[in-house]
Amino acid sequence: MKITLRQVEIFVAVADAGHFGRAAEALEISQPTVSQEVSRLERALGVALLDRSGRSAKLTQAGEAMATEGRQLLTHANQVVREVQLYEPSRIRTARIVASPSVVNRLLPAVISRAEQSLSSVRIEDILVDTGGVTARLVSEHADIGLGRFLDATEGYESEVIVREQVFVAISRKHPLANAANLELPELGDLPLLLWPREQNPAYFDYLLEICTSRGLSPLLLVSPPRIVGSRLYLLSESRAFSLVSAALIGHLPEDLIAIPLAQPATLALEMQWRASDNRPQLTALRDLIREVASAG
Repeated sequence: MKITLRQVEIFVAVADAGHFGRAAEALEISQPTVSQEVSRLERALGVALLDRSGRSAKLTQAGEAMATEGRQLLTHANQVVREVQLYEPSRIRTARIVASPSVVNRLLPAVISRAEQSLSSVRIEDILVDTGGVTARLVSEHADIGLGRFLDATEGYESEVIVREQVFVAISRKHPLANAANLELPELGDLPLLLWPREQNPAYFDYLLEICTSRGLSPLLLVSPPRIVGSRLYLLSESRAFSLVSAALIGHLPEDLIAIPLAQPATLALEMQWRASDNRPQLTALRDLIREVASAG
């Protein structure tokens, strides 16, 4: 190959900065080195990438094309490095799972327990994130598996629903309806619905709200950053709000709260997400184990 990744990296830095000096500062190398490497790249390609008639580094049409393709090339090169590094001995023995709060309550402990018996060569490292943060953390940290709800569709990643869990109403044991076998949501009257901020996971937020409206309740909303089971939990305990929770939280709520089934049942899908290119046998086996544990409830 006539050109090097380093030359491409330096040229892209110049294109982004619009100036040789600022590019040199960003790369922490000397300005003459930047100029020399860009010149070598131009000679190798046989075209001028920069118009040097002015004080700034203005791109030619060829330079515009090279900047666009160069960024893509660098992105792909970084992906190649990260994919290959997955086979480094310590990564082969470690599976990094990014999980939302409800997953940590029940599914993940069960998975880790089973894995200690049947996949003893794999050490599971769990990464807890707030609702809506699974996919972003999975990608940014190049983790191995994401577990959560309403995960973001992302290029290069696969996802599937591994279980659908029943939805319950969480209210105070002091509430007049606390002894009900099930609840019609309109029975809650003007009791507000406690949820985390919509921007954390719009699709999940809207789904929970739709459960209410489709059953005849348009509740006032109270926002609890960033988790329902958090600093605003007292609103539930004091009968000042209700919330909708999955079956995964049953048994993990405070003693002064109770979870009651909906009279018109609803479910929440729990999803698993992973890199489509990850064919490491131990990760394939772990994904199968997660499916098995999730389906067993």
